[in-house]
Amino acid sequence: MLSTQQPPAGSEVPIDLEVEVAAIRYRAPDGDFAVVDALGASGEPIVMTGAIAYLHEGEQLSVSGRWREHPRHGLRLEVRQARHREPTGEAGLMAALGAIKHIGPRGAAFLYGRYGEEVLSVVDRAPHQRLKEVPGIGRARIAEAVGSWEEQRGQRALRMFLAEHGVEAAVAGRIYRAWGERSVEQLRADPYALTTLPGVGFGSADALARALGVEPLAPERIGAGLLHVLGEAELDGHCFLPRGELERRAASLLAGGTPEDPWSEGPVGLVERLGEQVDAMRAAGRLVVVAGSGAGVGDGPEDGGEPGAAGELVYSAEMHALEQRLAGYMRELIEGEPALARMRAEPRHDGDFTPTEDQWRAVELALEHRLSILTGGPGTGKTTSMRVLVSLLAEAGASVRLCAPTGKAARRLAAAAGGEASTIHRLLEWMPVQGFTRDRDNRLEEIDMLIVDEASMLGVRLAEALFAAVGPETHVLLVGDVDQLAAIGPGRVLDDLIASQEVPVTALHDVFRQAERSLIVRAAHAINEGRGLPAAHAGGESAEVGAGAEAIRDFFLLSRAGEAEIFEEVVSLSSERLAAHFGLDPRIDIQVLAPMRRGPVGIEALNAELRRRLNPDGAAVPGCALRVGDRVIQTRNDHEHDLMNGEVALLERWDPEVERVVLSADGGRRLSLPLGALESVEPAYAISIHKSQGSQTPAIVLALARSQRIMLTRNLLYTAVTRAERVCVVVAQPGAIDLALARREARRRNTRLAERLGGRPLAA
Repeated sequence: MLSTQQPPAGSEVPIDLEVEVAAIRYRAPDGDFAVVDALGASGEPIVMTGAIAYLHEGEQLSVSGRWREHPRHGLRLEVRQARHREPTGEAGLMAALGAIKHIGPRGAAFLYGRYGEEVLSVVDRAPHQRLKEVPGIGRARIAEAVGSWEEQRGQRALRMFLAEHGVEAAVAGRIYRAWGERSVEQLRADPYALTTLPGVGFGSADALARALGVEPLAPERIGAGLLHVLGEAELDGHCFLPRGELERRAASLLAGGTPEDPWSEGPVGLVERLGEQVDAMRAAGRLVVVAGSGAGVGDGPEDGGEPGAAGELVYSAEMHALEQRLAGYMRELIEGEPALARMRAEPRHDGDFTPTEDQWRAVELALEHRLSILTGGPGTGKTTSMRVLVSLLAEAGASVRLCAPTGKAARRLAAAAGGEASTIHRLLEWMPVQGFTRDRDNRLEEIDMLIVDEASMLGVRLAEALFAAVGPETHVLLVGDVDQLAAIGPGRVLDDLIASQEVPVTALHDVFRQAERSLIVRAAHAINEGRGLPAAHAGGESAEVGAGAEAIRDFFLLSRAGEAEIFEEVVSLSSERLAAHFGLDPRIDIQVLAPMRRGPVGIEALNAELRRRLNPDGAAVPGCALRVGDRVIQTRNDHEHDLMNGEVALLERWDPEVERVVLSADGGRRLSLPLGALESVEPAYAISIHKSQGSQTPAIVLALARSQRIMLTRNLLYTAVTRAERVCVVVAQPGAIDLALARREARRRNTRLAERLGGRPLAA
C-alpha cells in the first residue's frame, strides 16, 4: 500500500506516492532537472524535484523518493523513480499534445477535439499526416513537429520501460540522448550497454538485466562484470590487472560481495565461468592477456599479484592498444633526428640570474633530443630553466608552445615562462562530441618546441592524445615534480619515462637562496625527505621550519587535540583571521584543503560552515545547490564553456531572464553558463587535495585528522603544502603528520609503458 504521510524533514525513509502533476514550477532549459508542483492521493500539495523535466500538467504517475528539507524552499520530494501510465483525461492528453513543437495549446485542442481519448494512438500510427492537419502547420514546420512527436513518444516508451524494471529516473535522459528512439530496443538486446554511458554504473545495468531475465551465469553478465572491474581499476591508476586479481574482484562483484565479505562464492560455478569468459573474450578480441613480467605488479595478493609469480596480465582491448600506441609515439621521438640540435648557445643571464650547470644542461638536452624531462621540487629553478629556453628559442626565431593539464597551471606557466600557454585540451583543439581535432592525421607541425608543465598529472589517455599530435620535427620537454600525487586516471607517464632510462632527464635538487628563505619551501622538502615538522608550542603558536634570520614566516603548523577543535580552527582561520592579517579576500584568496569528503573535518562539513559564514545571504540558484556569491569548482572538463576540471571561480550573478549564471574565473575571465552546465559545478570553500593539483592559491589552510589515515601519505601532504603562494597553515591532530610522513604513496601502478620503451620497471 502506498504511503502518503510526510515524515520529518531530513528523513532517509523511502516513500512511494500516487501523484498528479499540477504545474511545472521550474524546468531546466537544457537538462533533465525540474521542480514540479503535484497533488497527492488525498489532494495534499507536494513539491517534487529531480530528473522529471519531461512531465506535463495533468499527468498521473507513481513516484518513489525521499523527503529533503531545502534551506530556503522547505520540504521537497526528491524523486528517484517514476512509474508512468499513458496520459489520460482531457488535461493529461492536452498537456502531452501541447508539449510538441509548433502544436501548442490551440493545436492540442484541435487534435483532442477531433480524435478524443484515442488521440495519442491515432497520431502514433501516422504522425506526419495527423500533425499536418493542425492549422498553421505548414511544410516549414511539419518536419520539426514530427521529430518532436517521435522524441516525446520515444521518451514515454523508455521511461515506462525503465520504471517497469526499477531503474532510476535520472538515467533515462542519458539513455535517450545516447540512443534516441532505439533506446528500448537497445536495452532489451543488451542491457549491459548501459555501462558505456557516463554516470551509469554496473549496478543499474545489472538490475535491469536481471529484471529482463538474464541468468546469473550468463556470458554477457560475466563479461560485463569483467569489463566493469577493469574500468574500476583504471580509476585506481591501473592499465591492467593480474588475471587472478581480476577474476577475484569480478567474482565478488557478481556474487554481491562487499568489502567486508569479498569472497562470497555466489552462484555455483561462477569461478569456473569467469575463467572461461576471460578466455572467450580474449579470443573475441575484447580482452588482451599477456604473460606477466613483474612490471608494475606487486609482490603479494594485497598488491594485486600472485604469491611468487607474476602470472598473466589482463587488459581491456582499448587500454592495451592505447598504451601500445603511446609507447610507439614516444619511441619515434626518442629515436628521431633532433631538428634543433644545430642551435649553439652559451649560458646566458636572465636578468640577475645565471643558470646553474644543471639548469643549462636541461636547456641543452631539450635542444639535443626530441624528448627530454626536467624534474625538481619547489624552489629548484624549473620555471627559470624554462624561461631561459623560451628566450633562447625566441631569439633564434623558433616557435614555442607551452601547455599544462589544467587551465590555472597553463595561465601561471605563461606568466612565469614568458610564452603562449594553454591547456592540453585547447592545444589539441578539443570539440564536444568530435573530441580532439588535432591527432595523428592533423598534427601540430608548426611547433618547434612543446613544453608540457605539470607533467606528473599526465595519465595514459591524455598523454596518448598529446603525443599522437606531436609534429614530425617538434621537440617535447616534459616538466614536473615526481613527488606530487600521481595522475588521476590510469598510468604514471612521467615516472615510466624516467624508469625506462631511454629519455634524458635533468633532476634539479639545489634550492635557490631566495626560495630557501621560504618556510613553505623548507617544509615541502622536509616532507619529501620524510623529516618531521616541528611540533606546535603549548599555546598553539607555530614553530618555524628551519628558522633563520632571513626566514620568511609563511608556513605555520598548529596542533589541535580533536576533530571539533580542528574544524573550528580551520573555519576561523579561513573565514576571518588570515584575511585580516594578510589582507586577503577569504572567498577568492584562501583555499581550504582536506583529504576526504566525509567526516567531522571533511570537505562537505567544511563547505557547509564556510558558506554559512562567508555567504549567508546569497540568493539560491534555481535547480541546484549553489548560491550567488559562492566559491565554486568545476569537477570535469567542460570545453564548450571553457571551464576545466579543478578550476575555481566565484559565482557572481544569476540572470533569471536568460536562465544563466555568470562566473568570475582566473585571469579576469567572465563566463556565462546555462543551468545545465552547473551539474558539474559544486561549492569550493573547501576542496580535496587531489582537486588542487596543478593550481596555486595565495593562502592554503590544510585540515588533517587521524581518522583520515586511509588517505594520509607523504605525497598528499607535500602536494597540499606546495599549493600555497604566500602562506600555508596546517591544522593537524597530534599524530596525523607522522601518519602521513610514514607512508609514501605507492607510485607502483599496473602499467607496462616503461617495459615497452625498453627499460626496467620502476621500483616501489
